[in-house]
Amino acid sequence: MRGLNLLSLAIFLVLTTLQEAWSHGDQPLSKIAIHKATVDLNRDAYIKASPTVLGLKEQTTEWVTLEHSCPKPSADDWIGVFYPANFNASTCPEVNPRVYPPLPCSAPTKYQFANYSSPECRDTGKGFLKLQLINQRSDFSFALFSGGLSNVCSQMSISAYLYDNLFMTVKWTSGYGINEAGAFVEWGPKGGDQVHSPAGTLTFDRNSMCDAPAKTVGWRDPGFIHTSFLKELWPNTVYTYKLGHKLFNGTYVWSQQYQFRASPYPGQNSLQRVVIFGDMGEGLKSIGKFYDEADGSNEYNNFQRGSLNTTRELIRDLKNIDIVFHIGDICYANGYISQWDQFTAQVEPIASTVPYMIASGNHERHWPGTGSLYGNMDSGGECGVLAETMFYVPAENRAKFWYSTNYGMFHFCIADTEHDWREGTEKYKFIEHCLASVDRQKQPWLIFLAHRVLGYSSGISYAVEGSFEEPMGRESLQNYQNW
Repeated sequence: MRGLNLLSLAIFLVLTTLQEAWSHGDQPLSKIAIHKATVDLNRDAYIKASPTVLGLKEQTTEWVTLEHSCPKPSADDWIGVFYPANFNASTCPEVNPRVYPPLPCSAPTKYQFANYSSPECRDTGKGFLKLQLINQRSDFSFALFSGGLSNVCSQMSISAYLYDNLFMTVKWTSGYGINEAGAFVEWGPKGGDQVHSPAGTLTFDRNSMCDAPAKTVGWRDPGFIHTSFLKELWPNTVYTYKLGHKLFNGTYVWSQQYQFRASPYPGQNSLQRVVIFGDMGEGLKSIGKFYDEADGSNEYNNFQRGSLNTTRELIRDLKNIDIVFHIGDICYANGYISQWDQFTAQVEPIASTVPYMIASGNHERHWPGTGSLYGNMDSGGECGVLAETMFYVPAENRAKFWYSTNYGMFHFCIADTEHDWREGTEKYKFIEHCLASVDRQKQPWLIFLAHRVLGYSSGISYAVEGSFEEPMGRESLQNYQNW
């Protein structure tokens, strides 16, 4: 079945106290010696998934119940969720420190102990597990380790949305390429006439990644990323929109309807509420309308548990927020591509309603020999490709992730701390021009944003090196102190 839903909402329920404590500890599965696993298929071992097809009622997120049996149960039996369905269950070497266990050649998008919901499974070998799945553009497989049979389920997809100034940019991801359908946005003033704006389509492949794990065990097909520009907006006006795909057989596939309020005219004197943060990441649970359920599964790099609180509070206070800036270290996927889907599902209630602007951080960009100012492995081999493709910013060049933007009385200068910004560089000249060009009578709020802390060292490694600040940061930027 093709993905009928283009957006994913992340609706969760609350775990019991015991389950929350379990899922919030160190990942127990990280200690499993997957490299010692052997294939021992048994006819009596099985996994049964229900439902077997997702999205029949146009749901964007759905719970799947897994009934499983292992004739030779142990306390360490676990179930992994994989997509696409024909995953590679063999083991791969840990080629660099950014490749984490467990180590199947296709990293699971999430995983949990088989006895998580059924403690008796340790003795009987039979149990059940409930997992929540979002649209990830392909069929799913579920594998039981050790032993193992897989049972295929279905797919959905994800979205992210942002806009700038008096036009809006809508971005979303689907499974439809340019040879299958035409992508567009149907939009217009709330209650008024609706028009269609076409969308461009991009994707990238494994060879776009720099190294493992993004290029190996963490790789997932990203689907197709669509971008549409909604222009000539009236300031402060509420618009509705929905995403569409016109298939080549003449039929249409639609998302649900969303709405946003166009930005104030630059310089407009009115109440304007800006939220700025960084290093949020994504967590074990989805955040949705009711905040009261989660499947408790493990994911790679899910150490940013505080992101759930941040996301929850932003959603609760969304009526009092006009624009959001997420300044670097977006989701900490660190080369495990499926985590970008999990993150965009987590923030979709926010990012489909107000502008969600980003900046680049070390966990999006860094990899040795790729032009990063600091030569570490924090991106897990992504090298900025995911952030630059999945999110829109009004930069002249996507690979040069610095830009300026306006919102009412605010003028924002967003730097990219992961490229060289010393005096005389291209980025230094951009910052200089951005700060100098603002009309402070029209826009009295001049906001400079960058991921790294400039005034002091934010990592112990700098102290070991004898540095008291971010290397090559403060000296050049002190020239801007009079702005």
